[in-house]
Amino acid sequence: MPEPCIRIDGLCLDREGTRILRDVSLRVACGERLIVSGPNGAGKTTLLKAILGMMKAAAGRILVLGQEVGSREWARGRGRIGYVNQESVQVDFPISAREVVEIGTATLGLSRADRRRRIEEAMVAVGCAHLQSRMYARLSGGEKQKLSLARCLCQDPQVLLLDEPTSSLDPRSRAELMDLLRGLNEERGITMVMVSHDAQVLSEPAWKIRHMEAGAFA
Repeated sequence: MPEPCIRIDGLCLDREGTRILRDVSLRVACGERLIVSGPNGAGKTTLLKAILGMMKAAAGRILVLGQEVGSREWARGRGRIGYVNQESVQVDFPISAREVVEIGTATLGLSRADRRRRIEEAMVAVGCAHLQSRMYARLSGGEKQKLSLARCLCQDPQVLLLDEPTSSLDPRSRAELMDLLRGLNEERGITMVMVSHDAQVLSEPAWKIRHMEAGAFA
């Protein structure tokens, strides 16, 4: 049986003395699309942050692409994990759409030519190349989420984690984003884990769904 892309065993996580995740175990196959559903406060976002190594476990372990989160090997390959939250870049200064996407190349050590190529290819892939010179703050929610995806694609990720990416989108933009994610998954084999309680998203075909309640899978 092939090794899962994401493997979580007996994960417990505390925040300020309160147990947020309780004995969570999960397997996500490579190339799978998984939605983690559940009410606010169920621990969904905390789970994503734990997978990203942003929050330290009290017990249990997490392996991503065969490497234990927090290990040196995992740190070296951390760029293989892309992350999109509800609004990926919070800014109060002028920054263009292209500059937002370029953030995804910041730690890759690419030449200027390779960096330019990756940015252009990523923006074309998600259908936002026409936004390059636009100011980020003036874009719609759907446009911002496309830029967030393009930023992640610059990293050439094998895993994509998405935290309520449709929460601020209208129905048309939501449908466009889900179509885009499906295409990226099918064409590139990117493993996707999305946190959502959006009814329209939960009705999408070909996504596996796991439900969380009070810090554990139901």
